[in-house]
Amino acid sequence: MKPLPVAYSAAGFARALVTRDFERLTAMLAADVRMRALIPPGFVEISGADAAAAKFASWFGDAEEVELIRSGSDRFADRLHVFYRLRVRKPGDFPRLVEQHLFCALDDGRLNSIDLVCAGFRPEGGWIMHQPRS
Repeated sequence: MKPLPVAYSAAGFARALVTRDFERLTAMLAADVRMRALIPPGFVEISGADAAAAKFASWFGDAEEVELIRSGSDRFADRLHVFYRLRVRKPGDFPRLVEQHLFCALDDGRLNSIDLVCAGFRPEGGWIMHQPRS
C-alpha cells in the first residue's frame, strides 16, 4: 500500500465531521464510493459521494456541538482503518458519545469503499445494564 495522503488521516476525516464540513468530506470520497454501514438500527448500503456525505450529515449535521474525544488510523492488510470517538449534543438533548470504525479502500487518492461500524449515540456517564426480557 502506498503512503496515505494527509487528508486521510483519522484527524482529517474526524475534523471534517467536527466542523460539519460535508463539502470537504465529499471531496475525500470517490464519486462512485460504496459505503456499507452497520448502525443502530441496522444495515445500510449507499452509493456515491454525495449520498455518503449526506448520510454523515444526517448523523452530525444538526448537532449544536461536536467534540473530538480521540481518533486514530492505521493500516489493516489492504485497508485503511479510521476510528474516532465524538461527544455530540443535538438541540434539546444531553451530550452523547458516538464511536465509529471505518475500513476503507483508496483509489486515485480518494476513498472508494467504506465499511463502517457505529456504536450509536450512547449516553455518557458509565455502564448501563440491560435487564433480560421475560
